[in-house]
Amino acid sequence: MRREIQERQMELTMIRTERNRVKRRLEGAEVKLKDAIIQRDNLHEKLTKEQQDVVKLGKFSFMNKISEWTGKWDEKMEKEISEAADAELHYNEAEKVVTDLEAEAVRLREEIKNPDFDYIEEEWADFLKEKETWIRFNDTIANGTLQKIADDRVRLRSMLREIDEACDAGNKANRALDAALEKLGAAEGLSVWDTFLGGGLLVSALKYSEINSSDDLVHRAQRALRHFETELMDVQNAATESFTVNKSDIFTFTDLFFDNIFSDWMIHSRITDAKSKLNDVLQDVRKVQDRLARKHDELMHELERLDVQEQEIIEA
Repeated sequence: MRREIQERQMELTMIRTERNRVKRRLEGAEVKLKDAIIQRDNLHEKLTKEQQDVVKLGKFSFMNKISEWTGKWDEKMEKEISEAADAELHYNEAEKVVTDLEAEAVRLREEIKNPDFDYIEEEWADFLKEKETWIRFNDTIANGTLQKIADDRVRLRSMLREIDEACDAGNKANRALDAALEKLGAAEGLSVWDTFLGGGLLVSALKYSEINSSDDLVHRAQRALRHFETELMDVQNAATESFTVNKSDIFTFTDLFFDNIFSDWMIHSRITDAKSKLNDVLQDVRKVQDRLARKHDELMHELERLDVQEQEIIEA
């Protein structure tokens, strides 16, 4: 009977833990989605304004003609186009984030419909009543120790599951960062050729092609890092230990073009800076992964100790 109670408690606890995890993630995703939509809409307004500024400057007016005659028109147009391009890059990234969060929210809403979650609280309450009745008539020092071992085993297995999921997310973030760094490396090589060796139109076109590809890969890396961060929060909730990636090094790829998209030197400098920042994040991810691996080993050793302790009590 004791074994049945322990197994039932473990089963119900795992279901409750999973239900609470999905519920917590869904609530978090919905909050993030709401904020992301607001940010996207604000960026869209800014983009529209910048585009209108370019159109206005391109239209005929005496003021524009005077600027053109005095040599300032090209300077103004370059500035307006640069600002519009920057606004477009930021808006595109914000749109991708909204799409990602919408997909995540849909997935979590499906997960929360799991039939096992429907009556879990009622089942848990009934179980506790049955357990209390059994303890009143059967409790001994040995039974109490065995029950504590069973409780500790449930807690440790739950922590192990959270760590395994975080490790999996960390591996995905690691691969995404590696891919982004590789693509940025290709863009950097072409940028060196274009900036310092007079690469010409073909090299310049190839450079921008690599930059555009880097944009998508960096976005995937950011998405993987957000998922990794979510999994790490679950580990912290279970293990009461801090596992975090340094957010100060997580950047928006579009910041590469914040100042002047017409300057080859500026682009080269920002690609180099982007590589450095991404590499810092990658090293931080790997450090956290190492800590997770050590924590995983500690928990496995603790489970083995509980197994030995339980067997000693049973055989005594």
